[in-house]
Amino acid sequence: MLFSGICLITCQKKSNPIDIKITQQKAGYGYQIIKNKKTFIDQPYIPAIAGEQVFKDSLQAMKTASLVVQKIENSSIPRISVDELDSMKIEYEIQKFH
Repeated sequence: MLFSGICLITCQKKSNPIDIKITQQKAGYGYQIIKNKKTFIDQPYIPAIAGEQVFKDSLQAMKTASLVVQKIENSSIPRISVDELDSMKIEYEIQKFH
């Protein structure tokens, strides 16, 4: 019985002070990273991409936001690269300059 009590205490998932909120934009989605109940990052557009492109769907926004949270939790800079977007199959348009 003592063992099961210890397991309950140590096996419980710790409350995470970082949350993700998917935001509706005019033509798609963005995300916010909420840390300690305050907006830590407000990302209405796809990061690392030129211009103001929104995520096509909430799943793509959630994938990207989850990677940002993972980086924050690992004490890394929460910067997203084009390679990371491509590896997650995030859809975006390449801007062509004339």
